[in-house]
Amino acid sequence: MADYVYLKNMSQVGDIAISRRIFVDIATEATNRVIGASVAETKTKNKLLVMLYHPVTVTFHQNGKVEIKIAITLKKGADANKICLAIQQEVAESLLAYTESIAFDVKIKVASIA
Repeated sequence: MADYVYLKNMSQVGDIAISRRIFVDIATEATNRVIGASVAETKTKNKLLVMLYHPVTVTFHQNGKVEIKIAITLKKGADANKICLAIQQEVAESLLAYTESIAFDVKIKVASIA
């Protein structure tokens, strides 16, 4: 599995590659900017489970599409539909600012309510 996605640049100078970690960081920052939600965290004493759990996962598909799955924690009493839509829009705007030529899909999962 590739760890980079390449931008289709119109210049003949070279290729630009964006790491999977950059997509995770952009999605995490965008999610945390939305009021009423945050990226889910594990609260377990087992270090192995903490290492295996990733609330933001990025998958690069063969057709060039990037799929981002985000597990969030909602504040109690918040409207889940509005918050999830706001997160999708915030992540989409952030990704478009950095990677304007990459097709992506953002999926939100409510992991917990705090």
